[in-house]
Amino acid sequence: MLSLLSRVVEWINVEPAVSLLMIITAVVLFGSAFGQEKLAESSFWPWMRKVVEASVGAILFLGLLWAFRSVLNDNSLTFYSTHGSVSDISRESAWSIWGRPHTQIELTVTHSHEVEVKEELPREDPTQPPIYRTVVQRQEVPQNSILGFTGDIQMTLSEREKGYALYSGYVLDVKLQYDVANDSDFNTDAEFHFPLSQGQTLFENFVVTMDEQDMTSDLRFGADLVSWTVKMKPHQKGKIVITYLSRGMDYFYYQIPVQREIKDFSLTLTIDRLPVSMLNYPDRVITPTDIKPTNDGKGSILTWELDRAITIAGMGVALPQPEQPGAKVLRVLVISPYALTLLGTMLALTLMIWGEKARFLDLSLLMAAYSTLFLVMAGVSDYFFGFWGSLVVGTLLVLALSYFLFRNLPSRALRTLVYALVIFFTVVYPLSGLLPQLEQQNAFNNLVQVGLIFYLVILSIVRRGQGEPQ
Repeated sequence: MLSLLSRVVEWINVEPAVSLLMIITAVVLFGSAFGQEKLAESSFWPWMRKVVEASVGAILFLGLLWAFRSVLNDNSLTFYSTHGSVSDISRESAWSIWGRPHTQIELTVTHSHEVEVKEELPREDPTQPPIYRTVVQRQEVPQNSILGFTGDIQMTLSEREKGYALYSGYVLDVKLQYDVANDSDFNTDAEFHFPLSQGQTLFENFVVTMDEQDMTSDLRFGADLVSWTVKMKPHQKGKIVITYLSRGMDYFYYQIPVQREIKDFSLTLTIDRLPVSMLNYPDRVITPTDIKPTNDGKGSILTWELDRAITIAGMGVALPQPEQPGAKVLRVLVISPYALTLLGTMLALTLMIWGEKARFLDLSLLMAAYSTLFLVMAGVSDYFFGFWGSLVVGTLLVLALSYFLFRNLPSRALRTLVYALVIFFTVVYPLSGLLPQLEQQNAFNNLVQVGLIFYLVILSIVRRGQGEPQ
């Protein structure tokens, strides 16, 4: 008993509006059933029988709503488990196959040369004059060797599927050109270090040239690093060109790793199917100097130009998450238990305020028909009609069943109110799940709740003004 009570309290805390509405409806049902018949005698057992009958009616109503809510909750969870349930585990698995987010770190160059220095030898007798020997040491020659940079990166979007989920994948065609120099008066050994994107699965057609000479035989490959060494004369200049094909997911990022004076820097990133209006950037990224659409208007061209600048901020783009299969259907299914509760309680309250008896069979059939709308959407949207087609088919079914259930109500005005509620919660309310922002959905629900409160108040005032029902 305590476990059941704690679950009820937890449910009230999670969904206060729905729980309050259900409780109010149950109380009104109890009061309406209890006061329908006057007792012929004021004895205990007839009074107790009325209490039991009214309580059973209220409990049946709550149980009925709860049962159909459970059906719709299970329907939503089942649909979610097979339609685009993006998780960290599945994303990691997709990364291991297609490639991780691609982070390209800039080429670094260090210069060093050999210098003869005198080294004092140890002496047994400190009074003797020192003895020296000449040794060769390698010393670094500090300088900013990168005089200019031109990068041209072509990004071709390619959505990837893993399990039931879609991910934003892409293919990269990269060409990076560095103007380098030995800006010193010494002959140096220039060591070039080109980091590869960490943990990336594939690099194709990887070519490094210096002054149009292929450097393949000089390349050394380590853990996510390619390096080579070239002898350079004083003030010698060179042009390093690095090209490769790779692939990745989610975002692309280019970064200068250490602070230095950046001169004649130009990076162009062309994305084939990401319009300017949908651009987004990863964290710690400076915005492009220039943004323009591709010739066909479907893509974007981003350009970063820097000169005499100092920054370690990155440059790149973050791709939007593809819409998952069945995403629209799932958004509607998520709100279906809430919509069912509102419809069931509002119909019961409308009938009782009007003076009609809320027949449990009719309410049960209506809620079953209303649940059919969402069961149809979950069952056939993948195969026959898609989102809008399944919504139309389910809506027509609910409206037809509602017409046959309530066509015999004695009042035309009451039938109009009932049909209006069914139409609103069948045609309009489910589409609120398509609102893009959670704030918009919450605002819509708040407005609906306010509107329903005004509806019940006005309906009560109107019926009181008309007097007791005949």
